[in-house]
Amino acid sequence: MPIPKPTAAETQNDYVGRCMSEIKGEYEQDQAVAICISTYERKELSKQKFSDLQSRVQSKLNFDKKYEGINLAPEGEDGPCWDGYEQIGTKTLDGREVPNCVPIKD
Repeated sequence: MPIPKPTAAETQNDYVGRCMSEIKGEYEQDQAVAICISTYERKELSKQKFSDLQSRVQSKLNFDKKYEGINLAPEGEDGPCWDGYEQIGTKTLDGREVPNCVPIKD
């Protein structure tokens, strides 16, 4: 089932609750939470009006840094982290527990 899209009137809590119920069973809970929160925040980021390109780029970089290493796709053999990252426990992101993906050191 595809990830549901947030509606204009939904708060983050309302959307995350609805999203979690719709994708329940498809993802591990911590990964589902990260997917739902990032989907909502991406919608909010797209609504922002920036006066200059630098502010827009910085906002995108901040978003990407916040979710760095977390695999927002279905967990398969690769686990909840991007290639080149490994999960070291969990961390709290926006009040929810998500995988703590850190770069693998050579």
